[in-house]
Amino acid sequence: MKSKEIDRIINSIDTLPALPIIYMKLSHLLNTPDSSIKIISNMISEDPAIAAMVLRIVNSAAYGFYNKIGDLQHAVVILGLNEIKNLVLATSIYKVVKEFKSSNAFDMQEFWKHSIGCAISARVLAETAYLKNPEDVFTGGLLHDIGKLIHAAYLREKFNGVLTNIAETESQMSESEKKILGFDHAQTGSALAEKWNLPREIVNMIAHHHLSYMPDTLTREIAAVHIGNILCVALRMGSSGEKRVPIVNQKAWEILDLKLSDLEYVMQRSTKLFKESLSIMEFE
Repeated sequence: MKSKEIDRIINSIDTLPALPIIYMKLSHLLNTPDSSIKIISNMISEDPAIAAMVLRIVNSAAYGFYNKIGDLQHAVVILGLNEIKNLVLATSIYKVVKEFKSSNAFDMQEFWKHSIGCAISARVLAETAYLKNPEDVFTGGLLHDIGKLIHAAYLREKFNGVLTNIAETESQMSESEKKILGFDHAQTGSALAEKWNLPREIVNMIAHHHLSYMPDTLTREIAAVHIGNILCVALRMGSSGEKRVPIVNQKAWEILDLKLSDLEYVMQRSTKLFKESLSIMEFE
């Protein structure tokens, strides 16, 4: 399906979620030379749910502080601005996900766990491969399947047909979506990301995370999200509706220039961080 037709579908949905205002404000502040920790902390405090999450994380066992930290500005300093930006996006998107109902075949909470798991796995891969922008890779991983959310929420009847086809044939979701919808979640998700005016690098991570065809330029960031997603499925970090583990694109592995011993570390580290994240976000 041509991109114009997907854009038409995206634009025809009146209630399509907007990129959270607090995330856009924070992105602007982080790119403003004269912004300060105090200004950023004050902005975060405007959203009680996000402020509470920041304090919950900084007081978690992962940081191991003896005395409880109750000052938001202090918490922002400890976590760092990039981590805060990721947290704001994750918490904001989760609030969107909670508004949609699960179906018997597509569980929204499991979908969210998968999104977090991919974000973590992709970032650990990026850090292990010494990429310059692991935080952007986290964002790409978090949003890689956002198109599935759109399909499940706004194309429910046809998407149920996709899920039925997957159950019957064990095909990859992207294959079933193209067969029944005429397009897949990577196309829908990247169109939404463009509507949100996200950076081109993140749009490309969403668009090409399956690497079902080779993009003009295969970046290491795309490779990290591609492999992070597959690890997430293999390690059963939530569920995105897939019935089998996708095959790793060999060129993606090669461009990251990692060894098999690195993969063992990535899996162990990702699993640990995933469990900690679920605990902090009060998932069972």
